[in-house]
Amino acid sequence: MKKIGAIVLAIILVIAFVLPYIWKEEPIAQQMFDFGFKSSSTFLSVQQGKPFVFVLDAGQNIDRIELSLNGNLIKSWEAEEKAWVDGEALTFQIPTQGYTLGTYSIQLSGFSSGKLMNNDERFLFVNANNGVQEQEFELLNTHPHNPNNFTQGYEFYNNLLFESTGNPNQTNATKVARVDENTGASVMEAFQPNPIFGEGITILESKIYQISWQDQKCFVYNALDLSLIDSLRYDGEGWGLCNNDEYIFMSNGTNELTIRDPENFEILKTIKVHSDRGPVTNLNELEFFNGRIYANVWISEQRFQHDSRMNLNKIVIINPKTGAVEGVLDISELIRKSGAKNVPNGIAYRKSSNSFWLTGKYWEQSFEVRLLPKNI
Repeated sequence: MKKIGAIVLAIILVIAFVLPYIWKEEPIAQQMFDFGFKSSSTFLSVQQGKPFVFVLDAGQNIDRIELSLNGNLIKSWEAEEKAWVDGEALTFQIPTQGYTLGTYSIQLSGFSSGKLMNNDERFLFVNANNGVQEQEFELLNTHPHNPNNFTQGYEFYNNLLFESTGNPNQTNATKVARVDENTGASVMEAFQPNPIFGEGITILESKIYQISWQDQKCFVYNALDLSLIDSLRYDGEGWGLCNNDEYIFMSNGTNELTIRDPENFEILKTIKVHSDRGPVTNLNELEFFNGRIYANVWISEQRFQHDSRMNLNKIVIINPKTGAVEGVLDISELIRKSGAKNVPNGIAYRKSSNSFWLTGKYWEQSFEVRLLPKNI
């Protein structure tokens, strides 16, 4: 009997312990609402000058909606008399005329009586407002290029051709050279020791500026004899250089270009490069011509390319005042003619012939082309 009583008591104790958990009420779920973004993508887009529009169902009891960009409150909407009706479609918009091209963090928040009920965080691309046009060109000539040069920079100065190279896996690969245009061979060279990985060059007022990939050093040479004049410091990676006869433009493999003071290499301004479809990244070798920057594009595996039209077969034409990609040169045919396995990298404008010399890493040729009349 005692045994049965013990069993009954044990059952009662178990029920008493478990029952509160069985009967415990589930908390009322937080009211969620739909911000109306049709895509689940992390990235949203709007063309500069056009309003950023979103349509949403605010949900029950929501009486205020806030929009923040880069952590700053931009706009707040209040329900006039009562909370918006659940299921009611509401349209909101903000103008973008005042925003430069770039990527902004965006957050939408819904409140009820001052209490945050829900929010949604994304990224917003403010893109160029005009489409990208293809720039046509004609092939004028083919010139020899040193196939041992892992080309990083290519430029004419006073009608003389200069080239920079760099490869950390090859001895004496980082150099600046004056090149014989008829043979592709170096007439004069200046080297930097391994493991410095030389990158792009630009020449301004008889000074050759050569940046390095991850060493954060810019070497300054005398263009007459390639003697080293100075060594300047910068932060981050260095990829390509060009100049507009006053300032230096530098790429770092992203969609960002920096304008730099040639005296101390300090950043004066930063430009975000976007097409009408998104940021154009992997920007590499640069050349400045007629108020525009021409840039090689590195392989898309380096950094994700949001505009799938932009790849290593293209030279992109950038407006340095806005960052907008206005056009592209499709050099696929030149790549095929080169028969090279390595990528194109080298853009040199020659004023005396009004032509571009285009080459690549370990290429045997440099192709001289002339741009045809364009509409951009």
